[in-house]
Amino acid sequence: MKESSNANGLMRLLSVYLVILATMLLPCCSRCQGDADSSSPSGTSGNPGDSGNPGSSDSSSLSPKPFATDSFKYSLTGKTGRCDVYLDYPVSGPQHLVASVKEWMRNTLFENDTAHVADDPMLLVRAYCDERQQVLSKTLEQMGISSVSKDDAPEEGMEIRLVCANDRFVTYEVYRYSYITHGAHGEYSDYGVTFAAADGHRLGNVVQGMDSLLYVHVREGLKTYFEITSDAKLEEICTTDLSLMPMPTFPPYLVRDGVRFHYSIYDICPFDWGDPVFTIPYDIMQPYLTDEAKAVLGNF
Repeated sequence: MKESSNANGLMRLLSVYLVILATMLLPCCSRCQGDADSSSPSGTSGNPGDSGNPGSSDSSSLSPKPFATDSFKYSLTGKTGRCDVYLDYPVSGPQHLVASVKEWMRNTLFENDTAHVADDPMLLVRAYCDERQQVLSKTLEQMGISSVSKDDAPEEGMEIRLVCANDRFVTYEVYRYSYITHGAHGEYSDYGVTFAAADGHRLGNVVQGMDSLLYVHVREGLKTYFEITSDAKLEEICTTDLSLMPMPTFPPYLVRDGVRFHYSIYDICPFDWGDPVFTIPYDIMQPYLTDEAKAVLGNF
């Protein structure tokens, strides 16, 4: 009995010793696991000596800033009517691209010389509304109208919105609205403009022209816009001769999913049907693109 008791005591001492030893080793194991978790995504341990290599986290700060905008809007109501403007104004990005977009934006907003307008978006939108008020006043004067009612007051408006920005191109859409007075409805236009990200130049025509093959895809795009499936119904809606399908007044432009066609009011249908717009995917449009468009898109 005494020998059995001594054996049991020895086993208890051994158990206590093993617990203490495991407790001492546990932090070491935890630190080893922590080092493994901090390895690079490829599964190999990061090497501080590689920090200067291209593609490392330190070199990412050298990458050009992506094209980005901030929104600015302004409204002005005066004796001659109301003016509204909205801008997605460039605030960062490749210098040549930002400068090109800003210059185009100023030329789009103003009919007169813009040298006096500072490179400040809030001053820009205010200057636009001030100028349009002056234009409205002169127009009413030429029409011999000395005053207008609140319900029939002239309106002017413009929106310049960013619709697509990537490492190949940047595209804006412009919406312009004008209502003078005593009219059944105002006039408006919608169109798009694309800039090459590489050097900031504004693209010209991105489509070579209408032919019998592209014509088929344009007809399908129009039917999608009008929510119809019948060619006969399309012929009924459109006022133009569809056997001589025209290109839009404003050239098609590049967007994320393909080439966008935006017909102006009266281009092919009455005012009540609006301004048809649809996008034809790039895989279909590839044979019809201009060399300039292909160079910008690359393997996009």
